[in-house]
Amino acid sequence: MSRHVVPTVLVSIALASPCAAQIALPAHILPVMAKTSGVAGTDWVSSLSISNIGTETVDITALFFRENQDNFPLFVPNQELTVAPGATHTVSDVIGSWFPTEGDTKGFVVLYGEADGTTEDPFVLTVAGRIFNRADPDATYGQTVPAGELGLMVAPGISNLTGARWDDAVRSNVGVVNLSILPIDVIVTTYSADGTVLAAVNKRVRAFSLAQWSLPQLGVDTLVEPGRIAIEVDPTTITWDPCLSEELELDDLQGIFMSYLSRVDQATGDAEFVLGQSDWYEYLALCGDILPVIPTQLLVSDR
Repeated sequence: MSRHVVPTVLVSIALASPCAAQIALPAHILPVMAKTSGVAGTDWVSSLSISNIGTETVDITALFFRENQDNFPLFVPNQELTVAPGATHTVSDVIGSWFPTEGDTKGFVVLYGEADGTTEDPFVLTVAGRIFNRADPDATYGQTVPAGELGLMVAPGISNLTGARWDDAVRSNVGVVNLSILPIDVIVTTYSADGTVLAAVNKRVRAFSLAQWSLPQLGVDTLVEPGRIAIEVDPTTITWDPCLSEELELDDLQGIFMSYLSRVDQATGDAEFVLGQSDWYEYLALCGDILPVIPTQLLVSDR
């Protein structure tokens, strides 16, 4: 798969109310897709399904942003496909099928569509992702990876992950997707079940990239009773105003991120996926009458 520069614009809106569910959109973010071996003999692979619920044929581009490397100015692998109205397209091994030159790795995927423009009917896509352990030839164990922009955060908002655990029965990994043109430094704070701070560490996430850490890498060697993890961008590195009411430019993409928690059963390799959640009232208080600007479509090609 060749690499190419994707011309980009940022389309942004101010959310008017909290989102209670996922929404069908022209663009989606899958915060993590993987093809890699793991602890205890696990063998992880990712699948996804895309449905075109509009009335126009849609040309879809998928972009892969590999973990732990700078991916700006957006020299990234891409895959293109066409989905007819009402049709569903499924790929059983996202990285192996769409991005085979990437080898065994993980990262996040952005999907966006473009209609031919012959009608005025809007087009929308529904997307569902899954990461599963296929080490057992007779069964797979996996976790759903939600797609969309639910969970997208703008600094100085705080993303909360509930249910983190690390012991002989369950291990947990924390991931942060940086949707900014510059690296971000995040503060990752782990709390016990009673709210005691167990550890607070600073981690760097490279531009338009994913970083993932185990709880021991975050300073917590044991957490038997599930606790909470809070993630925020280091306030000393915030360089833009999240209360801007006008449309953002590409250079404004700083301090925008998503977080997730992946819990894995140590015995079976079965897994659960938790998307970061924000304190919506904190957002309301942050900007007064103007809600923080949240981008809902990040990458649009002008091919």
